[in-house]
Amino acid sequence: MTLGAALMQIAEHERFTAINPLYIRGQKVTNAFLINDNTCIFLKYGSEPKPTGEYQFTFTVEQLNSIEDAQEHYRHVFACLVCVEEQDICGLEAAELQRMIVARQDTTDGDEESYQILITAPEGQRLRVYTNTAGRRGVPAHEPLLIARNRFPGFIFE
Repeated sequence: MTLGAALMQIAEHERFTAINPLYIRGQKVTNAFLINDNTCIFLKYGSEPKPTGEYQFTFTVEQLNSIEDAQEHYRHVFACLVCVEEQDICGLEAAELQRMIVARQDTTDGDEESYQILITAPEGQRLRVYTNTAGRRGVPAHEPLLIARNRFPGFIFE
C-alpha cells in the first residue's frame, strides 16, 4: 500500500473519469496527478510511524511552491498522505496544508528548507494532523486537524 493504493481508490470512485501526470509551467511534477479535468493531487507515503508514533511527511519549499502554482491553475488541489502500516490515507485540502505551514512559520524567525507534517492514528479514532513548533519536538504549532479515516477519496470529488 503505497502511492498505487491511493490511485486505485481514486480510480474506483464513481465520479472518476481520467488520471494524467501533472504538468505545471511545462514541467512534470513528481508524484502529482491531474484527476478528471480540474483536480490535482500530490501524493506522499510513510512506511511506518517513527518511535514517537508519528508518521512524518516532508514537504520541501519546491513542493509547496508546486502546490501553490497548481492552485492558480486548477479548481481543487489536495495533498494525499499514505500511512502504509496503518493502511490509511489522509487527505488534506491545499488550504489545510498551507495553514499548518503558516502556523509552523509563525514559530520561527525565517523560512525553512522543508516542513514536516505529522500524523498520528489513534486506534478507533480520527487521524490527527499537525506540525510542531520550531525547535520544540512534541509541541504542536497549532491545534491538530482531526481527519476522518473515511474522508479519502470521496472528498476530492465533492
